[in-house]
Amino acid sequence: MRVVHAVTGIALLAALAGCDRTSDAYQQQSPSATLAPAPLNPQPIGGVQSSGLSDPTGQQPMAPGQFPAPPQSPTQTQVASAGAAGTPPANAMDIKKDQMVGGWKVSAAGANCNMFLTLTKFGNASRGGTSKCVGELTTMRAWDVAGKQVTLMDSTGNQIGKLFKTGDNQYSGSTNSGTQISITR
Repeated sequence: MRVVHAVTGIALLAALAGCDRTSDAYQQQSPSATLAPAPLNPQPIGGVQSSGLSDPTGQQPMAPGQFPAPPQSPTQTQVASAGAAGTPPANAMDIKKDQMVGGWKVSAAGANCNMFLTLTKFGNASRGGTSKCVGELTTMRAWDVAGKQVTLMDSTGNQIGKLFKTGDNQYSGSTNSGTQISITR
């Protein structure tokens, strides 16, 4: 039995001595040397190419450094009118912008949809939008009042239609393409 205890004791001392040496060897190395990954080689890339941008409207290629013209203001854009050459119809009434705020039922080209107008600024106009409309009215994002005319605009400020007050809570007009519009509530 003594021999077994002696052999076990020697094996235990040898094991502890081995752990101690491994521990000393690890502590002698710097922590950054054991934790830092090997550096990566950069990936080669091809040369940079330059060319002109195409016109975003798809009409013609543009030369480098050339930009498309900015959108026109509603007064510069021509649309079909309910009156002669941009004048309001004879029965058009004065408009107060704050009276137009809220939800409207829209009738355009035999279809019905909804329009909502706010006084929240959107560029030089006020924010507005449509729901379940078709045609040009799907792009309506803004509106403004000038004189007896309500101008409907897309997100870039381009006029898509105009309306004139023809009765209490009733406005009539047309889109740029000539589609007749009326809004009521």
